[in-house]
Amino acid sequence: MWKAIIVDDDPRVLRGMKKAIPWERLNIECIGEASDGKAGFDIIMDMQPDIVLTDIYMPVMNGLEMMSALRESNYTGSIIILSGYSDFEYARTALRLKVQDYLSKPITIQTMEESLGRVTAKLEEERAKQSDQDDLKEKINYYKSLISNTWLKSLMLGMEDQNAIRNEQKADYLQKRKHQVFVVKLDNEHSSVDWEHLQESISCFFSAPTLTHVKNVEWIELDAAYSALLLSYDEKTEDASCQKAAQYVADKVLELVHVKGAGECKVGMGRVKKQWEEIPVSTEEAFYALSRITLKGIVSYEDMPAKEQSEFLTQKSAFRKPVQFYRELSDAVKNGRREQAVRIIQDFMQNENERSYSLPSTLQTIGKETWIILTYSLYDEGINLEEMIDYQTAASHIEKIHHKEQFQQWLLASVDQILSRIQQEEKENIRHKQTVEYLIEYIDSHYHENLTLNQLAEQVFLSRNYLSQIFKKATGTSFNQYLNTVRMEKAKYLILEGNYLIYEIAEKVGFKNTPYFSSMFKKYTGVNPTDLLKQ
Repeated sequence: MWKAIIVDDDPRVLRGMKKAIPWERLNIECIGEASDGKAGFDIIMDMQPDIVLTDIYMPVMNGLEMMSALRESNYTGSIIILSGYSDFEYARTALRLKVQDYLSKPITIQTMEESLGRVTAKLEEERAKQSDQDDLKEKINYYKSLISNTWLKSLMLGMEDQNAIRNEQKADYLQKRKHQVFVVKLDNEHSSVDWEHLQESISCFFSAPTLTHVKNVEWIELDAAYSALLLSYDEKTEDASCQKAAQYVADKVLELVHVKGAGECKVGMGRVKKQWEEIPVSTEEAFYALSRITLKGIVSYEDMPAKEQSEFLTQKSAFRKPVQFYRELSDAVKNGRREQAVRIIQDFMQNENERSYSLPSTLQTIGKETWIILTYSLYDEGINLEEMIDYQTAASHIEKIHHKEQFQQWLLASVDQILSRIQQEEKENIRHKQTVEYLIEYIDSHYHENLTLNQLAEQVFLSRNYLSQIFKKATGTSFNQYLNTVRMEKAKYLILEGNYLIYEIAEKVGFKNTPYFSSMFKKYTGVNPTDLLKQ
């Protein structure tokens, strides 16, 4: 609810307004009162209400002095003046102080209610505008992060052509540094954690003395449940110091996840590497260490028993990762090209004649890595593969594969299932597009009416929040912003046409209050309605 404070030296006025105004219906809560300007200033600065209702003539400090002091103190809330003085100088001073309304006493409850309604409508609009700005800022930061980290994510997963990276000089900032990867996994129950918020929290402790050797940190969101951190150290730093810094970061990650109530998490740490070309190896070591954790905690590959490290190296030396196959298949699937995906799978199975690719363990490894890479690739496109089939279910099918025909059959069926789900989502998007097109046509034809999102939501049989989301996703703007744009553009046309007075134009484009229309018009165009013809 919006918060309001009343400042008036007449006790009867204070009691009357608190009792008579339908606060709850207006979605306003009266949180305080004062009987002079000085007391009003103090309580307003302390409680920071959204709305102030004030008299002008009061003891100690009058209303205009109080408002001037509030504005000088950067109070930005809405102010409504209730005064028995209608002097022009008072009104002009009120305008300078950005007062939202000036009401002359005596004031009827209806007039008061209408004034508060206009003020809260403007507050709602400003809040929506701020929310849109915040969303835009968040979106810009998000896509900026994606642009800078997509190739690095592929490098960490071993899918990026290292020669191309050298030629394009993408990894210049990784030169002459040591690198270490660790992977963070949240349990399935809490896989929808806000990685970005967690990332911001973690960045706050990188000034710790333990981390003085850390020269760069890259946080790579792999999917809804997995993220990876790439720590880059000064090349002269001892491996033991690097490992100590990584352990400190891993401990902090566990601590933050617990504090934020995001459930349990596991952290697998790879070894420190001297060259950026070895980053994929550190990632594999981190995943291997992660696989050795049963419930929660941290496991470093460096600290694993020699026997387990030997098993990992044996598997690695016996297996040549089919990077090109992974890359081509993930590109085909995320772009919805079924025939191309089938051809890539068939060609891979026909052309790979090495004995190692016929071993059950190798086929199972390729199957698991293919699934993981598909998960990460589709996640970048906004598709959560875990919501379709969780990894454990996929892994149980993969572990039953013992020959190439089974592998091919499983992979083709999986691709079909994924693409069918993507097509379903595309059909849903088409329905959303049709709904938004209907809304746009309706707004264009009924902009002069009192339109609300609730009314339109009832017409298309969707909830208000859901309709708001799909409208903004399709148009890039909120419902209120779009409606206001249509109204302002129509108003500009009518003004330039010169056949109507300003108050008539305001009514024709859906505004019952002419001053409010003029305010919105100036905010939209930069000029008052009456000045538009002078340009």
